[in-house]
Amino acid sequence: MTTGTKIRYLREKKKISQEALAYAVGVSQVTIGNWEQGKSIKHEYIKRLAEALEISIDYLFEESQNKNVETTSKIDVHSDSFEIIIKAPNHFFEDLHKKMDLLINKFEAPK
Repeated sequence: MTTGTKIRYLREKKKISQEALAYAVGVSQVTIGNWEQGKSIKHEYIKRLAEALEISIDYLFEESQNKNVETTSKIDVHSDSFEIIIKAPNHFFEDLHKKMDLLINKFEAPK
């Protein structure tokens, strides 16, 4: 779900109009419509928007960050191996490496 779609969903879930949300954030109704259509949000309004929707800033942008993650997999039916290619921002890989190291260490630990 994109950030704009999420804004619209949360606004409708709270049963408030674009105009009411705009008033709470301090922008125009047109601006709220633009955000819901995917236009960028100026940083000075992000905190107010999250507060008005009663969510965290991280939640608001969580999935929009992950939209940069693209995976493809290739499986050779004549082999016992497979290949997965992941294209994503560097911070995604840093977190993934930490989690993989944790799992590897857990399974390598003596029983």
